[in-house]
Amino acid sequence: MINEVLLKKYIGEENFKSGCIRPNKYKDSIKYADDLIEFINKYSFLYENRSLDFFRDNIWSRLIPEEWKQPLLDLTDDECVEFHSGTVIKGEWPISLKSFITDAIELWIPKNVYLPDDQWILQDTKKDFNLDSLFLGMSEKKIHEILRMSEFVNMIAKQLNPNEIVDIGAGEAYLTQILNHQFNHSMTAIDCSESFIEGAIKRQSLIENQRIKKELKQQKETTSTTEIINNKLKLNNIENNLNEIKKIKEIEKKEIMNKLNLKSTNMCVTTISTDMKNDDFLNILNRNDSTKNYESIMLIGLHTCGILPPTMIKNYLQCSNIDSIIDVGCCYYKIDTDSNHEFMSDHCIKKNLKLGPAPLKLSCEASDSSQKDLESFKYSSRIHYYRVILEDWILNEINKSNNNLIKSHDFTIRNISKNQSKDYKSYYNAALIRMKRQQNEQSIHLDFKLPETCQPIISYFEQQNQKQQEKQITTFLLLRSLLAPVLESIIVLDRFLYLNQFSSTTQSFIIPIFNKLISPRNLIILSFKNKK
Repeated sequence: MINEVLLKKYIGEENFKSGCIRPNKYKDSIKYADDLIEFINKYSFLYENRSLDFFRDNIWSRLIPEEWKQPLLDLTDDECVEFHSGTVIKGEWPISLKSFITDAIELWIPKNVYLPDDQWILQDTKKDFNLDSLFLGMSEKKIHEILRMSEFVNMIAKQLNPNEIVDIGAGEAYLTQILNHQFNHSMTAIDCSESFIEGAIKRQSLIENQRIKKELKQQKETTSTTEIINNKLKLNNIENNLNEIKKIKEIEKKEIMNKLNLKSTNMCVTTISTDMKNDDFLNILNRNDSTKNYESIMLIGLHTCGILPPTMIKNYLQCSNIDSIIDVGCCYYKIDTDSNHEFMSDHCIKKNLKLGPAPLKLSCEASDSSQKDLESFKYSSRIHYYRVILEDWILNEINKSNNNLIKSHDFTIRNISKNQSKDYKSYYNAALIRMKRQQNEQSIHLDFKLPETCQPIISYFEQQNQKQQEKQITTFLLLRSLLAPVLESIIVLDRFLYLNQFSSTTQSFIIPIFNKLISPRNLIILSFKNKK
């Protein structure tokens, strides 16, 4: 079973019994869920329409309360930068606006990590880790996440002793490889993307080669070293047979791995679904590597997207061989269709809350680092305004050439680089180039003729009341920034409540693990089955 003293370090003494971190005013998870849902329903006008449709849907005039408008428009740029933190409230503001802000921030699920930074065992990749190759291709953000996640998973795994740890949505297996080669856990990496798994296999080969060299250096006087040298001499005598050399090298590598008792990660390209039965998951694992022991399985996932976390949770509960799960969700909007998000817990289902793609997208914008300084705030506001005007122009032009009125299009315009966004002319030029490429390569809106230059878009932009419009859009986005953490809170809490429905057989927890300024999606769902 889990060492309670260790686990309390990560969740806090006061939260351990309930397993759920909550705002201080709430002693009960059900009451917390009720207030979250009530707030979300009350202010649904902030998420029901896309900000990109701001002018087309007449959001400012139609939806924003009249008494809120001028106080918000009067905010200085510096006040706007701080607004998303909930700290900007003025005494002369209307009660309804002040209540919206205070109620929102009181509902945010706490994201501060309980274990102080200097008490995490893994602090530095060079000093604390055995192999440099483990961190190939990782950003600083990813390194922070991997350090913390691998330490936490290792701590839990050492106590639960699973035979196999299965990394779901493993990508290129960054986390998998560290748990395998740093902590010596038997691992399986599963991802639905063949290209990701191919990349993971290449990384694994580099890591294993480095580890073998290191292990052999430490055991250079052993018999196995002599055998390896002899094998290498044999290889040198083989000429003009690259396939044979490759086969021998692979055999040699496996022999070394066996002699040094090194376990290679099993890589698997597949998908899992919520309707899988007990043997289905095990069959997937056995088809890929039947030599491993799957009697006790731990499921893990780092920033699993869309419906993958609920799918993992359901498989964990219905598969008797899966004894525990550790997952950090992300990208809640990445569901397969345009349908509503499906809540899991009986309580949330009874409340009949519906969250479609728009609020799910907004929930992923819950961030303590979205507006770090004045310069980045101004830049993001300006670029969003450029995009809204471009959206208007595209739909107007497409509708001119189309008999049916459409409200959305298929062009993907986001993530235009800063270098291409120095001003609106540069931005629209880059956007037009991107749309032309998509139209040619993906056959998007072939009945719509894009202009030769971006001048028509520029002219449309220059006709707008830019200063007033940009401020209105910025104000709308600021209001939404306070609602975003509320939406994320109910999504995460719903998963915990669902697991809690099985509290007679499981113990479950919500635990903040990453520095929220570095990685805003930082809440782990941990659950393990009680042993009889």
